[in-house]
Amino acid sequence: MKVDRKTAETSLCAKGFRRDKSKDHIFFYHVYQGRESGVKTFVSHSAKYKDIGPDNLKSMKTQLKLRSVQETKALLECPMSESDYNEHLSEAGFLDRNK
Repeated sequence: MKVDRKTAETSLCAKGFRRDKSKDHIFFYHVYQGRESGVKTFVSHSAKYKDIGPDNLKSMKTQLKLRSVQETKALLECPMSESDYNEHLSEAGFLDRNK
């Protein structure tokens, strides 16, 4: 199970994540109501990593506070919307929607 890196990056930016490049990685910080929620993940920007492989998807699952690799894949490939993701974070206690 792989996800195209460019697709994942575009999807994260469309779903409330702010992109921040560092020397070795591209970091994505989740922003909700103008503030960082504390949820973040990263991908390598090396040309040899065109896909995000199974091991990295497992790591991203934890970083993105998701329950399964399938949910991670859904977030990264667009079936899961921004509002669905925010609802998941809220239900899991990672996002306070009342602020």
